[in-house]
Amino acid sequence: MKDTTEQDPNAPPASAIPARPFDPHRRSASAAMTELVRDVLGFMDGYEDYYQTRKRKRSAAAQVTYEATVEAVVCDLIHRELEVTGGQVHLTQSNQVLRRKSRYKGTALGKVLPDILKVMAAEEMSFIALTKGQRKFTILDEALTFAVNGKQTILAAGSRLMNLIKHFGLTFTDIGRSPEEEVILLRGPKPRADKPGELEEYDDTEETNTLRQQMQVINEWLEAAEIECTNPESNLHNRHMKRIFNNSDFAQSGRLYGGFWQPMTHAQRLDSIILDDDSVVELDYGQVGLLLLYGIEGAVPPDGDLYDLSEYGIPTSCRPGIKKVIQAAINASKPLGRLPKGARKTISASISLKDVLAAVGKRHPLIVHRFGAGVGMQIMRLEADILVDVLLALKDRNITGLPIHDAVLVNGNFEAEAKDIMSRVFREKVGLTPVVSVEHP
Repeated sequence: MKDTTEQDPNAPPASAIPARPFDPHRRSASAAMTELVRDVLGFMDGYEDYYQTRKRKRSAAAQVTYEATVEAVVCDLIHRELEVTGGQVHLTQSNQVLRRKSRYKGTALGKVLPDILKVMAAEEMSFIALTKGQRKFTILDEALTFAVNGKQTILAAGSRLMNLIKHFGLTFTDIGRSPEEEVILLRGPKPRADKPGELEEYDDTEETNTLRQQMQVINEWLEAAEIECTNPESNLHNRHMKRIFNNSDFAQSGRLYGGFWQPMTHAQRLDSIILDDDSVVELDYGQVGLLLLYGIEGAVPPDGDLYDLSEYGIPTSCRPGIKKVIQAAINASKPLGRLPKGARKTISASISLKDVLAAVGKRHPLIVHRFGAGVGMQIMRLEADILVDVLLALKDRNITGLPIHDAVLVNGNFEAEAKDIMSRVFREKVGLTPVVSVEHP
């Protein structure tokens, strides 16, 4: 077989357009895409026959893997081209990765991938433009399902694939996702604050099976939802959600990641997203960290604003900074030694961290022993469970909801109903009545 691993001369240079990680879970979602993939497979079969690259016919199982791998490569490169003209993806061809079993990497990141890429990049094929792995990428995305650190191969749609995209008039709606994609992710401890922990394998239990089933129901619901977005930088077809658990423990975190709306700013979401033909409102649980701590403790919080320490000598103007201090104390695994970043913007220099913590202790004596005890991730798990139950309840009422950790976007016409659902679910889970705030465009 001809080794044609140089980049297509008609494609942009590898350094011109930032490459994103290869998504091995893309699949056909239309008759047009299925026909295109079938055409590619037909050309590849002809190439193999002409050059006699195979000594024997693939087994039935191997053929399924082969076709699924080609489909994933084709669909993701088309998806990338639709995202940005000349767009590229990067992936590993390391045998240590491709030959290793993992619930996360899917069929396409298997041992047959390198040979498939060689054929697709061959001069006679020109389905992909390929540059051998020379560059390294460091990925910090929490939602990324598989490790891509180290040397990576760069891929882009080749000239023949570009022609097929035009011929079939493809759009994002022609591209779906594999049903085998793992939506329950378990990460180990973070090696440092700005880098996610490595994905860890795990044995399924009744709990993980239930968590997965819930996410599959939510993803199927969101996939069919009427969602529009006027923000040109957002791809509204990116709505597949995953739950990510941390520190090798399903009791920690479990937040939902993956929707196109999550990286957007608060204002962008309210200004540009339309659900079921109308503008959205954002419903948010107020003071949720403290309320969840009281719920875990089985205690009743004091009346009024839980961040108000004015009774203990801290002015109300310090509230934003106080909120940062309390949140940092909840997440910390040891007593705070300094004010968290940004807190000093509203806390004057005359007020020390010791002063703030003393006032917090007087305001919240029933839960102050939880501060600095590393309970933040457990609180996130409860918060995420509440959000999943809210989404499932909204689904049952035919109300589209887009999750943002402790908040939900809904069509403004369903504001009151969604607010009632959020309050009810919180009471059922925690035993306390929350404050649900509403933000309008």
